[in-house]
Amino acid sequence: MRKYLILAICLISTHFCFAAKQVHIPSYWATDPGLSQWSYARSYQTDNFVLFWGPLAGDNPLANPPGNSLHFDPKFITDTLEHIYKKYITEYHMLSDAPGTPLGTYKCIIVMNNTWVQGVSGFAFGVVLDNMVGGIFVDAAATLDGGVTSHEFTHTLQYLLHIQYNPADGASFTNPYGGFFFETHANFMRNHLYPGAIFYDYPRWLGTQSFTWGSARHNYDSYDLLFYIEQVDSLNAVTDLWKKSLPNEYPLQTYKRLKGWDQSQLNDFLFDYAKREASYDYTLYGMGKIIREGIKSFKLNEPHYLWRQYTILNAIDSASGHYSVPKEFAPQDYGFNIIPLYPTCAKRLVSIKFKGHNEANLNAGWRYGFVATNSDGTISRYSPTYNSNESEISFQLKDSETQLYLVVLGAPTTHTSYLADIGWPKYYRSPYELKIANAVPEGYQNTFRNEYRQNGHPHPNGGGWVANTSKVASSVRVGPKALVLGVSNITGNVKIDGTSFVQDATISDNVQILGNTNVTSARLSENTIVKDNTILNGTISSGSALFKDNALLFGDTFGGSVVVGGDDEIGGCVSSGVYLQFPNPGTNGRSNCDGKDAIDPSNIDINNSYNPFTEQQMAFSGIVTCDGIAALDTVKKASSNMLKAVIYPNPVVGQISLHIDNQFKATNLAIEIYTTAGQRVTQLSQSVSLGSSVLSLSGNGLAVGLYYMKISGGDKPLKLKFLKQ
Repeated sequence: MRKYLILAICLISTHFCFAAKQVHIPSYWATDPGLSQWSYARSYQTDNFVLFWGPLAGDNPLANPPGNSLHFDPKFITDTLEHIYKKYITEYHMLSDAPGTPLGTYKCIIVMNNTWVQGVSGFAFGVVLDNMVGGIFVDAAATLDGGVTSHEFTHTLQYLLHIQYNPADGASFTNPYGGFFFETHANFMRNHLYPGAIFYDYPRWLGTQSFTWGSARHNYDSYDLLFYIEQVDSLNAVTDLWKKSLPNEYPLQTYKRLKGWDQSQLNDFLFDYAKREASYDYTLYGMGKIIREGIKSFKLNEPHYLWRQYTILNAIDSASGHYSVPKEFAPQDYGFNIIPLYPTCAKRLVSIKFKGHNEANLNAGWRYGFVATNSDGTISRYSPTYNSNESEISFQLKDSETQLYLVVLGAPTTHTSYLADIGWPKYYRSPYELKIANAVPEGYQNTFRNEYRQNGHPHPNGGGWVANTSKVASSVRVGPKALVLGVSNITGNVKIDGTSFVQDATISDNVQILGNTNVTSARLSENTIVKDNTILNGTISSGSALFKDNALLFGDTFGGSVVVGGDDEIGGCVSSGVYLQFPNPGTNGRSNCDGKDAIDPSNIDINNSYNPFTEQQMAFSGIVTCDGIAALDTVKKASSNMLKAVIYPNPVVGQISLHIDNQFKATNLAIEIYTTAGQRVTQLSQSVSLGSSVLSLSGNGLAVGLYYMKISGGDKPLKLKFLKQ
């Protein structure tokens, strides 16, 4: 009988004798207007957690009506967290809970938000209390599964890692260059236990991959790199970015230091990661397959989430295969571009001349290479990694390989640590140009976004696609590559061009939607302009508002002469001002709708302007055929008086680009084009200079089909075959 009495006394005591860990009530609770009402009568305990709720929820929160902050199951919440604890501490060994350590001495405190008479509100956040006890404050809606609580418990452990292993304020603690890592790491850990939660955040990542890895614009979803570090190294290597970091040290600098690498080796490693993003080549925990399946779901059900997944190049001269990366897509430090390539040669051999604009900034640098995938999207092969500012590279697809990508990483020659939210104008970018032979890049293939051209019709003014569920006036121009989907209503003199996507939007007056923009569930009127790589979701705009570059805006109202661009995500503004960064008074000196103009220091780009390379600068070292690049010197020696010519890209889409190596004396060529039936459909005389040159011939009048070209003027007529698409 005495034994049971002792047990009963222990069960109602402050520290609960049956548990090895103590319950520590934070000192500030004694004076807090809400938490001073805490009571063990409104609590629930397990081995590692104690959960408290406020008087509004009563003694039994399960008795409250479902669907609000007062209804929750304390046992379910703590059982879920015990499962998370077992994974993070017992299995993953993020930190020790040995006796005498903070985690080994005290139970973590869970506080149910929005159940108290005063204060204690919010959705969810992890904390440390009295500098020794982990804590999580959550609303009932954040506890329906472990997706949120695993994220917040990671924050708790981050604080405890700091206390236990790294009191010198390394990693993100008081670190103005590493604050983003709090959220990146928390979601990384969450995804180990709840991989389906990846897609809470992934659409934003797909739209910001060209941004620097530490950009606050994707700090919740840049965790793929951490999975790669774990895959090639260990989970401990990721945890060491907290444990072993130095004050004000950027996480990648920590990893570089711990590995003993120089900057070039770090860049090589980061490209090894970036190239895997083309196929999501991650083997741990089945992450690659999970991501690929999620992308398929987006494509079928929410295609607007994929609008910046791939880089759309600007055509300087598409007939000759000369393209440049747009300013808004140019990779920032450690950001990258994924460019699908579509071979036009039967041998599927693609050749590229890469040339970087190292005049853009002193730190500009690159890593690039090819990636080939199988029909199910899994990886087949990687090419070697290239790093020269200028080079010619080739890759030939195997019969079993269905897709080819070029991946380009911004690989700075010198590392720069950026303040949080410093803003798009203050990040270094590494722009480049490409000469592509025997392939066309994303956006230029005949099947571009055909999967969205269902149950609709070409618009008579421009030829772009309009869903049958949308209404588009005849006065509206919809360019040939643009799409209007869903239940949209477009009137007036609206212009929708480039590779723009409009869905469920109401647009009128003189609005212009240009470039690779995405406008979903928005209302735009008057003289609004949306261009470049902008995404507007649920946005209202009037006046002469201008949206450009990579602006990403949700549900706000704009007007006047406001300009929004860069990586800005401001709240609505209806007056004037130029906003190219998320407002952060501490790092960029900007506040929401502060009215500062384009010459404000925060808006001055640190990157130098540059001019496009000439066709001569971008020319291949030899003639490019389906067999690759033939050196000109070899051609001359083999047949000094013969005419050499090749048509590419082949198949021909618009103009016919005829690349000639003229080593004979003739100054004029007779060019004839015949059908396969022998009918001549084109006859012309064309002057030609000695040496290498490119002739552009109109192919617009040719129907789709196979043709033969006869070129006379040298010692012997030359016959070529090409396909018109």
